[in-house]
Parts: sequence; C-alpha cells; structure tokens
Amino acid sequence: MSSLTASAKISFVLFFVFFHSSCIQLQQKIKLIDSTASIAFFEVEEEDWKELFPKNLTQYELSSDHFNDLPKILSSIQYKRGVLAYEDWDQLVPDSYLSDIQKFAQKIREKQEKKVYLCIFKIDDLLSPNVKILKTSFYILGTKEGLVILFQEINTNISFPTQYSFEDWVIFLPRPIKPIYKPELWIKNKDSLSLYQDKTSLKKLIYGNVIVYQQMDLMPSPPLYRYPKEDDNPPKESDQWKSVPEKLKILEEMRKNKLITDEEYQRKKTELLKEF
Repeated sequence: MSSLTASAKISFVLFFVFFHSSCIQLQQKIKLIDSTASIAFFEVEEEDWKELFPKNLTQYELSSDHFNDLPKILSSIQYKRGVLAYEDWDQLVPDSYLSDIQKFAQKIREKQEKKVYLCIFKIDDLLSPNVKILKTSFYILGTKEGLVILFQEINTNISFPTQYSFEDWVIFLPRPIKPIYKPELWIKNKDSLSLYQDKTSLKKLIYGNVIVYQQMDLMPSPPLYRYPKEDDNPPKESDQWKSVPEKLKILEEMRKNKLITDEEYQRKKTELLKEF
C-alpha cells in the first residue's frame, strides 16, 4: 500500500462533530492508520463505536482472527445500481481496491489488536473526475467467530466546488447505524454470510446495511442475502391469528356506524373466526 503524504505521515486524530438523536453534541475520534489516493483506514475509539452500533453488536470480545477473509467478503457484496429495476446489481468494492484491503487486513491480523476499524473509499466520476466522487464508508468489527461489516455510506454522490484534496473526501460525519428498509445490498457468495437481523427486537429488525460473517448467533435462519421483497415474506399463521381480534374490533365499529349490515357483520365475523 502506498505511503501517506508528508502531512499525514505523523499519526494524528481527526475530530468530527455530529448530533446524536438526543441532540447532544458529541465528538467522534478516528485515527488514520493507512491510506492511498482512493482508500483510507482508521481506528475508531471504543466509546464512539459503541454509541453508533446496534446494542446487540457491542457485547462481543474483539478479535482480528478473521480479518484475512475481509477481501473475500467485500468482493461478494453487490449494490443496487438501478432505482427502478429490482435486479440491477454491481460489485460495490472495485477489484482494484481489494489488494490494498488485503494488505491492510494482513497488517491488522499480524498485530492482533482488538479494535474496530473504519474504511472509506471513493470512486471518481468518469465525466468529472476532479470534482465528483461516489463515496462508501463502513466499519469492520472482528470477533472470535467472524466479522461484522456495518455500512455508513453506500455510493454517496458528492460534488466539490473545486478540485478536491485527500482531506476533503475523507471527511466523515458518523451517525448511528439504523436499519435500511430497502434492497441496497445483495450478497453474491452465500458461504457463511447474511444480512443482520436483530433477534432481540420485538419486530426482528432487518439491517440491509449490515453484513454478518460466520458469527452464527447473529445470523437469521434462513440467512438473508438481500432485503426481502414483500411477497418473499408471507405472514405467518401466528401473526394472522394475532390480527384477528383487531379485525373483529374494526368490524364491530363498522356495524355500529351502520357501514355494514348485521348480515354482513355476521358473515365476516364467521370468516375471521375460521382463521384461528
């Protein structure tokens, strides 16, 4: 991986400011540890990433045991290129970046440091390469069993008023990682990979922006390789039963307000009771 510029050779800490959901002003501290012209890697302070990640993902002991698998995982992640076409996908991380990511991962694996890392990379716009980019940023959390990759930005389109510098495009505004309810990512390689589903939540939230690798207690069953379409998830019988009392209440209100006749009410009530 190419060396840092003269201004970046000395280790430094970048400070960024963002607003938490409680509107309390916080500071995010990330330390640049390696970079090229198009990709940068940072260490993230524990007190910061624990504020940003889903709570269930902050309980694990950190490890770099599986960092060598990072390029394989990233090469499998596709992003949704088209807005309208559901199956219009392309590889998110260019192959040309994977060798740099491999070198970074090997370095972290050898150091055996228990940290969370942030990767930011850019792709220049072909028509305006000096002032427009597509920017992606993601956190890398390693555990004893596997890896979790949490995407903050996915191909965000950014324009600069003048020719940008390294310091311009690596500016990072952290936000809490929340579920993405649309199919932005798709996992091509189905080997021990899945989107993350929070099983501790009552709604079992699916995170379309978080990828889990080999951490079996975090993987849904069956695994999710893209955010499901509505017709991929027909309601379970138990869910239907739970909705019957609510439907009966609505039906009773309709009868009271003379929106339906008594005969219609009885007929529909009989149909609903048969769902139990």
